[in-house]
Order: sequence, then structure tokens, then C-alpha cells
Amino acid sequence: MKYPFEFDGRWVLRYHVPYDVQHDGRSHSIVATIFREPSVHGRIQVSQEGRPLAEYDELTPGSVVEITGDTWRVTEVEYRTHVVLERVTDSNEEATGAQAGE
Repeated sequence: MKYPFEFDGRWVLRYHVPYDVQHDGRSHSIVATIFREPSVHGRIQVSQEGRPLAEYDELTPGSVVEITGDTWRVTEVEYRTHVVLERVTDSNEEATGAQAGE
């Protein structure tokens, strides 16, 4: 299982808890941080074998991120607690009316 913490297509990233994911034979670490100012928003940092790979900032519900080749939509950001991600599939993109480039 690529994301051992995923449950029913959702992944709750706890504040400042590193999650380790194996992808293409490499180790990745994912860490979420949540800020309160100017409004509650999150940041997700992805590193590969200890080197920064990607950073997503200003995350609020509806934001979309890519982690190890998979697309996730932020559904909830709770200050100093967690960021909830929901796996984006073709079917839920159609259900929300999302289109490429939006």
C-alpha cells in the first residue's frame, strides 16, 4: 500500500507528524504545517530521501496538491491539528465540475 494512512480515499495529515511513503523505490516524507494568520491555512512539504521535492503553501479547502504522482484535494484545515486530503479521481472531478486548468 503506497499510502498506509489513507482510509476510504481520505488521508488525515496530522500537524507536524512526518509520514513516510515509498514510491518508485524511493522514500518520501510528507509533513503538514498549519498557520492561523492571516487566516487558517496549511502547508505540505514533500521531500525525497531527505531533499526538498515540493512545497504547497496557502492550502485551504478546495486546494489541489500532487504527492508522488497522485492528485489530492484539501477538504479541511484545522489549526494546529490536521489537514484532510481526499484522493482526486476522474469520477469526483466530474462530480464537482472541476476541469483541467481551473
